[in-house]
Amino acid sequence: MKKGLPLRVRVLLLLFLVAASRAGAAPPETAGSWEQEVRAAEQKHRAAFLAQDVAALQAMFSDDFVVNSPLNSIVDKARLLDMVRKGVLTISSFEQNIEQVRRYGDVVVVMGADSVVYAAPSPNAGRTDRRRFTDLWRSEGGRWRFVARQASIICP
Repeated sequence: MKKGLPLRVRVLLLLFLVAASRAGAAPPETAGSWEQEVRAAEQKHRAAFLAQDVAALQAMFSDDFVVNSPLNSIVDKARLLDMVRKGVLTISSFEQNIEQVRRYGDVVVVMGADSVVYAAPSPNAGRTDRRRFTDLWRSEGGRWRFVARQASIICP
């Protein structure tokens, strides 16, 4: 018999359900400085990955950060940072097209498409992945922290 879903997966599902339930209750808030802040945080995320800046990534990720990765697995904060540290996720290009930014209380959902090109020493060096993504940011202590990400490779 299968065990229940891991806590991190349940938290991610709960965040999506809360956002979805609030979406029907009232229109999203008017964009303001919070949207600019989250877009800037997304830019810092891309820059940190390109620079393999583990310290910057660690600071922006919430303690309970989790990603439903294009590797077809759930990856937590510690594992993702370790992958960057070891060069498994070395990238030479990271382009992003944000198509939607919505706020639901203390949570912001960012959706769009991105493209990454892997570089050595990554085992995928030279490969380009085009993906659809959903990022969740949460206001924590007066700043936006990256809570969860889902990224799926677009089939050619």
